[in-house]
Amino acid sequence: MDLGLRGKRALVTGASKGIGATTAEVLAQEGCDLRLAARSENVLREVAAKIRANYGVDVAVHPADLRAAEDIARLAEASADIDILVNNAGDIPGGSLENLDETAWRYGWELKVFGYINLTRLVYARMKARGGGVIVN
Repeated sequence: MDLGLRGKRALVTGASKGIGATTAEVLAQEGCDLRLAARSENVLREVAAKIRANYGVDVAVHPADLRAAEDIARLAEASADIDILVNNAGDIPGGSLENLDETAWRYGWELKVFGYINLTRLVYARMKARGGGVIVN
C-alpha cells in the first residue's frame, strides 16, 4: 500500500516491542525514516537493525523514559525535524482495580498521560512553526 509517506520522518515512542515496533515497521515499509524511542536500549537497537536491514530506511535510536523531563526535552530536540509523532509508550500496571494502589496508577499514568502531553507540546510547537505535521496518540 502507498500511503504517500515516502521521505517523511517519524518518531515512534514505545518502539521496542508490540504496537510500537509494529508501527515503526509499517512506517518503514512506507518509506519513512525513523526515530525510535523506548527505555530498553538494547531491544530498541535490535528493532532498528531489523528495520534497517529489511527496508533500507534511516533509523535513529533514542533511549528515553518519558517520565523524565530531561529525556523528553532531549528526545524532542533530537527529533526536531519529524513530520509524524506516534505516541505509543506505556507502562500501565497489571492487576485488578482493587489490588493496585494509587502509587502504581500514578507511576503508569505519569508516562502514558503526562509523557504524551509533555512530548506533544514540544513537538507540536515545532510542527506548527514549520506549517505541518501529524500527531497520533
